[in-house]
Amino acid sequence: MADLNNYISGGGKTVKLHEVRDRVHSADDAELREILDECSRELLNLRTQAMLQQVPNPMRIRHVRKLIARVQTEQTARRHKAEMAQMTVAA
Repeated sequence: MADLNNYISGGGKTVKLHEVRDRVHSADDAELREILDECSRELLNLRTQAMLQQVPNPMRIRHVRKLIARVQTEQTARRHKAEMAQMTVAA
C-alpha cells in the first residue's frame, strides 16, 4: 500500500510541492496505479466524512484531489511518450 502521507501534507508534517512532483515522476507504473487506488479510497472516505461533518482536516480533500490529478497527468504523459516512441520506430 502506498503511504499517502509521503505525498500529502498533514498531521504536523509538511511535504514540499517539488518533492511530490519528484516522487510521482520517479514512481514506476505499478506504484502510480497503487497511489491512484489508495487516493480514490481516501477521497471516498473523506467525502463520506464530509457529509457527516466529521472531517478532521477539510483541506485534505483538496490535497487528495490534486494528487489524483498529478498521478493521472504522469500516466498520460508516459502513455503519450510511449506512443510517440512507437510511432517513430514504425516510421
